Amino acid sequence: MINLIPIPKYYKERFGEFILNSDTTVYADEQLNFARDFLVSLTERTCGYKPHIVVSKKANVCFLYDRSIAKEGYIIDCTTNELKISASSIAGAFYAVQSLRQLMLAEILEKPGVLNMHAIYIEDEPRYEYRGILLDEARYFFGMDVVKGILDMMAFHKLNVLHWHLTDNEGWRVEIKKYPKLTEIGSNRRGTQHIAWGNKSVDWTPQGGFYTQKEIKEIVAYAARLNIMIVPEIDMPAHFAAAIASYPELSCRNVKIETAYMHGNCEGGHQNIIACAGKDTTYQFIYDVIDELAPLFPAPYFHIGGDEAPKTEWKKCPDCQRVMQENGLKNEEELQGYMNNKIAVYLKRKGKRLIGWNEILKTTKDLEHSVVVQYWTPANDSRVANALVEGRNVIISKHQAFYLDMTYAQNGLKTTYEFEPEKIGLTGDNSGILGVEGTFWSEWIPTKERLEFQMYPRLEAFAETAWSPRENKNYKDFYARLVKFMPTLRRMNIVSCPLHMTNVKNKLKAFHMKNVFVTKNAHAEYNRAMLYRKRHRK
Repeated sequence: MINLIPIPKYYKERFGEFILNSDTTVYADEQLNFARDFLVSLTERTCGYKPHIVVSKKANVCFLYDRSIAKEGYIIDCTTNELKISASSIAGAFYAVQSLRQLMLAEILEKPGVLNMHAIYIEDEPRYEYRGILLDEARYFFGMDVVKGILDMMAFHKLNVLHWHLTDNEGWRVEIKKYPKLTEIGSNRRGTQHIAWGNKSVDWTPQGGFYTQKEIKEIVAYAARLNIMIVPEIDMPAHFAAAIASYPELSCRNVKIETAYMHGNCEGGHQNIIACAGKDTTYQFIYDVIDELAPLFPAPYFHIGGDEAPKTEWKKCPDCQRVMQENGLKNEEELQGYMNNKIAVYLKRKGKRLIGWNEILKTTKDLEHSVVVQYWTPANDSRVANALVEGRNVIISKHQAFYLDMTYAQNGLKTTYEFEPEKIGLTGDNSGILGVEGTFWSEWIPTKERLEFQMYPRLEAFAETAWSPRENKNYKDFYARLVKFMPTLRRMNIVSCPLHMTNVKNKLKAFHMKNVFVTKNAHAEYNRAMLYRKRHRK
């Protein structure tokens, strides 16, 4: 059994081992120099010495450009005497090095030492082109170091998209120079609902924080070096209270509110607050925000949310009703479709495609065909299957498999690992599925340690679902490899869920734990796990 996560497309183990030491020579074709340098730096970091970079293909380690290999694919051809890595792109060669890190146990090597691995032949490429993680910083702001750490681990697991949720009712986390109040007011709130959805208790510790545009550029550049693109999400028309708290004129009634401190639809949560779809000034604000953010995020996508949009304000708003009448819109759902299309067309001029959660398909008017649908809702949505038939692109973030901020009792390791599109009714031609995305909404994730607990080891299960061909997936085999991988997480000082808690087989117990999470204490599972870790550390 090969100890590698995610499992590659094809591999064949060989006899003997390859040793990378201070006498090793390394060569790379010019196109793959970055991957060569990454391997050299990895060796220096783990062993304290550098292999010798040479210009001869007779080197012990060779990075060879081969245009016949898939875009993000690679071949590792390792004998006892030489290690050849072939790829058609920097991304493929980089992912080959990520595999070498695991095969050489580089992360748990004690200095001084040498890197070594069993001789092996691997052919590998990803199942999905879009392999994403959503990080929500609107609810809690984690900061640059945490984000860079997540990017490092995403690269380690061959994930290539960070969906960065930067705005919501509870906070606006990115500097917009034309609208300074967004960060002066909208990035701060005076407290937070902090126990559970069913408990309205508020921790009145002020919360705030935002990224300057300079910091955004630094993080985006850092991600690009790891073959990760960052897709920003700026929520509209709903989940917009932080913007309206900063600029009340963006609402239908010029309502004066504070940045939300509750997460739900109740006093202090502002779930019914929505951007006015009838005012030209609203669209100008949105276009101005896009104008400032589009150059910062080179990715060809821009997420606007579009989910959970209440229409009560629009029904009473004379500006919204006027726009509906002027454009022949039958209802407020069509008004949201009108709004989405205006934004989508504006984004196309910037070379970007709009992404929205699958509620945007509710409009009965034609939705701009370039729009990408992200499927999340717990209840199956037949409109998503229809969108695929129409030739639209879809990203799957199905709640029951990929909402990784939920308890392990709800979305266990096996549930995430065994996901397939057919399980949610997406049968037939699914070529329009761009990929999958695991989400970390942070309503109940106030710290880095809690974020890591929710993330690991489900990130390993998710990564294999996103990368590996379905015919190679086997949960029993994965779990055996995961057991051997856990020392790597411990050596990295990552807080992870104990393996015995990652799957709850008793359905009654799982239902009880889900009920506790929703109504009483969203931290109960985490607290129990931390108590277990403390006891077993002694």
